[in-house]
Amino acid sequence: MTLQDHLVTVMLSNCTDDDAHRVLSHLGVLAGAPGPTPAPAGGGSHAPAHPTVWTAEVDPEAGPPEAGSDARAAGLDGSVALNAQGSPHGVQALRDVLAQAFTVEDTGSVSGDQERDCQFRLTAR
Repeated sequence: MTLQDHLVTVMLSNCTDDDAHRVLSHLGVLAGAPGPTPAPAGGGSHAPAHPTVWTAEVDPEAGPPEAGSDARAAGLDGSVALNAQGSPHGVQALRDVLAQAFTVEDTGSVSGDQERDCQFRLTAR
């Protein structure tokens, strides 16, 4: 298998900035990056008034998530809609990594000849 076989395109939506940051941190995408910019007083970390999508390419087999990511993941404020697109092996590996820290509900999938497109709903355990 090549690196391309492991890469999975991940799109997060229908969630707060904080929850998106927690999921991406767990996947190692934001390792060492600062958290989201704090919302103005009284604004909290609610979902934005306009649709927002966070996109990243992830190698779920690159190694274990960064230390302490499970503790941050447990603090999800709500659910996160996640779309994963890649090889069947890569998408399954991504689901396994997500299941280490979140409750993962399969909400749909489409399989092609050499690619899978799966939708998941993530919630805190």
